[in-house]
Amino acid sequence: MTADFRRKIILDTDPAIGIPGTDADDPIAIMLAVKDPRLELLGVTTIFGNCPPDLGARCATQVLAAAGRSDIPVAIGMATRMGGDLPELLQQAYAGARGKPGSIPLPALEDAHNHQHAVDFIIETVLAHPGEVTIVAIGAQTNIALAMVKEPKICAALHSIVFMGGALGFNAEYGRGNITPVAECNIWFDPQAADIVFRSGVDLTMVGLDVTNPSTGLVLAKEPVADIDATASPLAAMFKQVCATFLDAPMFEWSEGCVLYDPLAVAVAADPALGEFTQMAIAVETQGRLTLGQTVPQRDQPANMRVCSGIDGKAVVQNIVSTILA
Repeated sequence: MTADFRRKIILDTDPAIGIPGTDADDPIAIMLAVKDPRLELLGVTTIFGNCPPDLGARCATQVLAAAGRSDIPVAIGMATRMGGDLPELLQQAYAGARGKPGSIPLPALEDAHNHQHAVDFIIETVLAHPGEVTIVAIGAQTNIALAMVKEPKICAALHSIVFMGGALGFNAEYGRGNITPVAECNIWFDPQAADIVFRSGVDLTMVGLDVTNPSTGLVLAKEPVADIDATASPLAAMFKQVCATFLDAPMFEWSEGCVLYDPLAVAVAADPALGEFTQMAIAVETQGRLTLGQTVPQRDQPANMRVCSGIDGKAVVQNIVSTILA
């Protein structure tokens, strides 16, 4: 695909680098979004999750600098979910290691964002390129939902949204939730926001826990990480450091390696035919005391998204690594 036909994307993410207890997949997703020749990364917007969004902006800026793409804007987004609060477990995490910089040096905050709120950046960018922009949402969907509420015109102006989130239970071992027995963390962090996005009428693609797990082979193992030549480029060094931090202190101990949840969403944005997909009607539980944030298939309802239901994870991982290190 030539540069003229690259898919324009905004990456909405919660990246953390060098911080114990945070996932490696968000910064790797940024690297892939920058390096995949089929994509044109218009900007990065940050959201609460792995770390607070202002710290996430500093991390994203450092990743972009390592990739030689400091020209890509970074906009800081919401620090709370739509109701104005933050889950208690994140409050506790931010009071500890996940609320401050880790082992990788970061730029100062004033040098790490474009001084425009992520919600406004999304609105302005989508309306400037009607029908062309795909949002790749790999964190809580608060920024996107608030953009839709503030400017409903973006729903018709968006090309599509590809999101990493949700769990439908197709995979008995891994597909039933990673924050509660039934809810995946990105959706659980702000179910109200996900509900708005799911009902928006935008072309949606779901990449959930049923495919982003070790059973599909979507794992970057320790050995390939150890084999990365950190002297090859600043991006290779960053890649290796990010993975090493996760391997030393993983958020989820699902495998002996990094599960590439979020990079798969970027890969699907670059190649919409990657994997197997099923048209489905999916809703979000916003009220349940025990089921809050659960993504629920609905019978006798028109489909509102296509759901990734199968991938060759090993091939995807190999492609992601080779693309980033090319």
